[in-house]
Amino acid sequence: MHLLKPIITYCLLITLLTACNLPTAVPTSTSTPNPESTATATFTPSPTPRPDLGENGNPILLALPPSQFVDPVTVANGQTLATLLEEQTGYRVVAVAPTTYFELIESLKIGNAHIAILPPFAIVKAYNQKAVQAAFASTQDNVASIGAQFVARSDRFTAYYNPSDNKNTANAPEALAQFSGKKGCWTEPDSPSGHLVPLGILNWYKVPTEEGAFLRSHFSVVRAVQVGEICDFGGTYIDARNYPALKDEYPFIMDEVVVIWQVPPIIPYDGIFLSSTVPANVAAKLKRALDLIYATDDGKTLFDSLFGFKGMIPVEDIFYTEFTRVINAAPVKLNELVH
Repeated sequence: MHLLKPIITYCLLITLLTACNLPTAVPTSTSTPNPESTATATFTPSPTPRPDLGENGNPILLALPPSQFVDPVTVANGQTLATLLEEQTGYRVVAVAPTTYFELIESLKIGNAHIAILPPFAIVKAYNQKAVQAAFASTQDNVASIGAQFVARSDRFTAYYNPSDNKNTANAPEALAQFSGKKGCWTEPDSPSGHLVPLGILNWYKVPTEEGAFLRSHFSVVRAVQVGEICDFGGTYIDARNYPALKDEYPFIMDEVVVIWQVPPIIPYDGIFLSSTVPANVAAKLKRALDLIYATDDGKTLFDSLFGFKGMIPVEDIFYTEFTRVINAAPVKLNELVH
C-alpha cells in the first residue's frame, strides 16, 4: 500500500481533505533590467497546471461514511478499498474521513471528494445541489428500492389497487383525489414510507389534506384507520396490515382496511455516488473497478463491513429522479435530516 503524505494522513484521521487544502502562492518576480533601458520589466509566471485527476498531485478521494469519531477498523477498510481501486485503475486513490454529510456533499459538489456512499435523504440534497452522479445502488433481498401504500377503510373509500395482480387500476391523481380535505395518519415525521413519500405524492398532485397525526409505528397507523376515530387514511410500508397482532385483534382487517393506491418502489437504499466533477472517462474506470472488486468474495465482505451493503447493482441518475421529486414536494427541511 502506498504511504500517504503526512498532511493527508492527518486529514484521514480528522476530517475531509478539504480542511487541509493549503493555498498555493503564485510567485511574481522582477526581470533583470535591460542596461539599454531605464524601465524595469516585471512578469507573473503562469501557474503550474494541476495534474489530471488520479495522478499523484491530484488523487481521487474516497470518502468514508461520515462520523464525528474515527473508527480504526473503518479507516483500515477504507485504505484497503483505496488500494484495490488503485490496483484496478492505476489512479492514485486516498481514503478520507468526513465528519458530516453536509460537509461531504459540499465537497462532492466542488470536487474535493470523488467517491461517496449516501443514504436516501442525503441523496436528495446532493442532487438538489447537482453534486453527484449515480454509480451503484445497494440492495436488500435483491431489490434496490421499496414502495409504500395508502390505506383506508373499504366502506369509506374506493380502492384503486388490485391485490390479485399487484397493480394499481388508476393513476395517482384519480385514486388519491378522494383524500381531499381528509386527515391522514402517519408514522414519524422523517419516515419515507410512513409520511414523506405518501404526503409528497399528495402535495405533488395538489391533493389538499388536513394536518395529519403521527402515531410512531406503521401498525398503529393501520389500527387507527381500522378504528376510524383519529384519521381517514394512512401511509405505511407494504404491507403493514400483515402484522400478526393486527390480524389477531381484527381478523377481517385485510378486507376492512384496503390498499387504496400503492406507491411504486421509489424509496432507495444507500448508494455509491461519484462527484459530478469527475470526468466521464474517469467515472467509467472507477465504476468498472468498483464492480470488479465487489464481484469477489473478499470484495463483498469489505463492502458489507465498510458500507453495510448486502448487494449492489449499477444505476443511472434517473433511478433517483422520482424519489427526489417526491421528497422535494413533501414538507421536509433537508438540512434537519442531513447532518
